[in-house]
Amino acid sequence: MRAALIGVAAALAVAAPMRAPAGPPGAGTALALAERQVVTLEFDRPVSRVAVTDPELLSVRTRGSRVELGALKGGRGSIEIAFEDGATVAYDVAVAAARRPAFSGGSPAAIALGIGEERRFRSPGAARVLVEENGVARVKVDGETLTVVGVSPGTTSIVIVDGAGARTTWAVAVR
Repeated sequence: MRAALIGVAAALAVAAPMRAPAGPPGAGTALALAERQVVTLEFDRPVSRVAVTDPELLSVRTRGSRVELGALKGGRGSIEIAFEDGATVAYDVAVAAARRPAFSGGSPAAIALGIGEERRFRSPGAARVLVEENGVARVKVDGETLTVVGVSPGTTSIVIVDGAGARTTWAVAVR
């Protein structure tokens, strides 16, 4: 059972090296993320400090020997992780920004709805639709048409993934 859990954890997390990466001073291991992606770096010893060059690029949460990184927006930055024994590891982070809508009909990147109000958009090639907060808005896919319905006041994001894995993000506000 433990081996199965370790295998699952390894598949879900990005493994991180124990020592600082080799290379010229200041160089770090490359880490590529997509906007809104969350990864967990697992180490074999407790983390004592984490420094990030742009806190608007990445959210950071530490817990023992784990560091959870959340990509907040597109851009580049770096992160340095220090351990209790004084060793450090550095990452050069590149976050790919989510594509904004390229849907026919000129759909906006932000949608404002009332409760019970719905909007339909043409979305050729949509393979999956992810809704950040189902309690705020619901999305139905029917062929090439997306229907967005306001459920309760609040904000959420809708991520549309095409067959090639490219993502488009819409912000939805329900009043």
